[in-house]
Amino acid sequence: KAQGPGNGTVRGAYRGGRGRTFAMAVLLVAARPHCADVRHRRPWLQYLAPLPSPRAIAAALLCSCFLCEAQIPTTTGGQLFGSKSVLQHFKDQKCKTIDNSGQGITQAWVLIPGTDACYDLTQGYQCAYRCIVKLACQYDTGSGVIIREMDDQDCTGLGKNVRPFALHLYWLQAKGLFEGECVSDGAGKYLQFFSKLGAGTYPDCSSMGDVQPGADAGALMYETSYNLQFYGDTSCDAPYQVSTYSDRPTSAFEFKLYRGAMHCYDMNDATPRGNSTARDINYNMTNWRFVCGNTDMVGNGIMIEGYTTPKCTGRTSGAQKWKDVFYPMNFPDTMELLQGKCVRWGLYSAKFDRRLDPAHYPDCKSWSCKDPKMPCTGGRVTDPSSTVGTMYTGEIRTSGGDPAWPLSSTNRTGVSPAPHRSAPSAAAAAVV
Repeated sequence: KAQGPGNGTVRGAYRGGRGRTFAMAVLLVAARPHCADVRHRRPWLQYLAPLPSPRAIAAALLCSCFLCEAQIPTTTGGQLFGSKSVLQHFKDQKCKTIDNSGQGITQAWVLIPGTDACYDLTQGYQCAYRCIVKLACQYDTGSGVIIREMDDQDCTGLGKNVRPFALHLYWLQAKGLFEGECVSDGAGKYLQFFSKLGAGTYPDCSSMGDVQPGADAGALMYETSYNLQFYGDTSCDAPYQVSTYSDRPTSAFEFKLYRGAMHCYDMNDATPRGNSTARDINYNMTNWRFVCGNTDMVGNGIMIEGYTTPKCTGRTSGAQKWKDVFYPMNFPDTMELLQGKCVRWGLYSAKFDRRLDPAHYPDCKSWSCKDPKMPCTGGRVTDPSSTVGTMYTGEIRTSGGDPAWPLSSTNRTGVSPAPHRSAPSAAAAAVV
């Protein structure tokens, strides 16, 4: 028999080496706090009898100890810690040979319950000693994933230190790491989680991470697209059509938003020309982004910055005014355009096929001309209650003067009034 703390007396037919090994294993299991629950221990103890040797018995019990620890509920109710994953360093790209050199080669990732993708890390990858980190997304960071080092386990605020999680990885590679795949650590070694991170415990940075080259890279190069259509009427009901004698050579553009680059677009001519013209003119404008600025203090606050290479990289051509690239618009009109509403565009009207996601263009309100006293480009920005520049549709009252009077607007003949009629007095003429 063997006596184990919190386990009572265990009796069995095991004698000699088998009995001693069995007793030691039971003591080890009983000493494990999480294995003290009979619900985790019973399924393994019932299979002890058929085991052929003391070593096999000990191995089964040891495995049951670790496995029952993995079976601990990961819900937040009444739990001090959330689910745990272990990140291991390897020497080879198939993650078969463990790297035993240095410290932090095995790192625990413990999810903090009640938080959004926030982990308690031990020493290892992206952590020098012990770190409370929150995973988030950001443009121009390789994989799109960043680490915010937090002050405590509340995981609130922006964090005291922000850095890319994996600058050397594409988004799909970072996602693969979270799902248990073997990936490079950027320093000649490889990383792999023993078990993948749970669903919803890491952010979806697919729109901000770089696209991995390959057969499907073209399909993944752009996150989304918006279609800008020109119209021949003021209510955007009659689409403008280009003909041989049209004064405007384009009627539609496709704005394609790059994946992994903030507010960066290709604007491609989408005009259906058919056989109306034999001209092959390129009206595309590629590799440019929306930026905030107002160089003359009367602009709408949004400028266009071009680049020499795709995804808004390489040398920049400098920021140009909105009015020089598109059409003079003040800030309210520009916002209506981006919100998918019909706006005036020269002799025509223009409208996007749908509202642009606010994350797909910058908030430049603070840069815009909005002082009613300023001659803002595209028109003065007035108070919403102002009626300046609008048509008056109410009743027009007259002064009450005699229509026969020569100065009256209703007397177009210039004939003097009849002798028996007197001219209106100045006081009467002033009545409104």
